[in-house]
Amino acid sequence: YEHEKISECMEILTDYEEDSIPVLTQDKKIAGILTSSDIVELVDDEMGDDYAKLAGLTEEEDLNEPTIVSMKKRLPWLIALLFLGMAVSSVVGMFESIVAVLPIVICFQSLVLDMAGNVGTIRVLMDENLSGKKKIALLFKEMKIGFLNGASLAIMALVFLGVYIHLFKHYAWISSFLISGCVGISLIVAMVISSLVGTIIPMFFHKINIDPAVASGPLITTINDLVAVITYYGLSGLVLIQLFHI
Repeated sequence: YEHEKISECMEILTDYEEDSIPVLTQDKKIAGILTSSDIVELVDDEMGDDYAKLAGLTEEEDLNEPTIVSMKKRLPWLIALLFLGMAVSSVVGMFESIVAVLPIVICFQSLVLDMAGNVGTIRVLMDENLSGKKKIALLFKEMKIGFLNGASLAIMALVFLGVYIHLFKHYAWISSFLISGCVGISLIVAMVISSLVGTIIPMFFHKINIDPAVASGPLITTINDLVAVITYYGLSGLVLIQLFHI
């Protein structure tokens, strides 16, 4: 019927593998036809809107709105991001003593942060039709994917960074692989926790009726950075400096 939601029509088209569906009025007269191409266009528009919101932009139809209105939409999240960034900088400053003793660790900070920051949010967990059990199962699935991806990257980091540190930074082989191993372990921990954060925070914002596409992006990125920094420098200080005295 004409009052039904587009999402319900999408499910019908998918379930019955139809390429079109009639739209009826209340008295069961044909008001029009909804085709699969119409659905694809609507989905594309919705995804474009979400990606724009993640970048702090407005919808396409808001292009003609006054500048001050657009600024008011973006400024609160930019201010929040400013203070969250200051928090990350403060945490990094706490590890200055580690950098002073082992300066090479700062060379790989951006590598760990970038990998953790590239873990995406899981929009499917905001589906109201999913039960709590299914959401938990999907959550653990994402953590498992984060662990396996992190483990794969950790092995590559152990080998290639170890060789790089030995050949170009002139550390002994053992020290080189200890440093690269520290980077690898940090990647695993950061990506697993980032997978967890990237699923829970959008769910939380959805529950309190705030658009996750707008609000969760900066917060997820900052929390992932905090996790990665604390994990990486914490391991560097504990394992490389205190345990092995590199």
